[in-house]
Amino acid sequence: MELIWNNLGGKGTSDHERRISLEYAVRLQVVKILIKEAEHLMDYLSLVVIEINSSNGYVSVHEETPEPLFSKIANNLEQPKAKKFPKCLHLCLKP
Repeated sequence: MELIWNNLGGKGTSDHERRISLEYAVRLQVVKILIKEAEHLMDYLSLVVIEINSSNGYVSVHEETPEPLFSKIANNLEQPKAKKFPKCLHLCLKP
């Protein structure tokens, strides 16, 4: 899986920790979506491209991701509930 990061403004420790937490939560969510929706597509996880806006935590499936992976993930991807997401991202993103 490839991640594309947008708006990487902050370079502080808390920003770095937040990005690591967000990356982990996003990767976990994508894998869970594929296992639940289309486990037979797990072999193609390397074709998934996810775009993450680090300033607000918005996550989207990039258009480079082929179908049916794109639709399966995009239709089930949960977004953070608040504009500024907290440190504990596991509460914001669907496990």
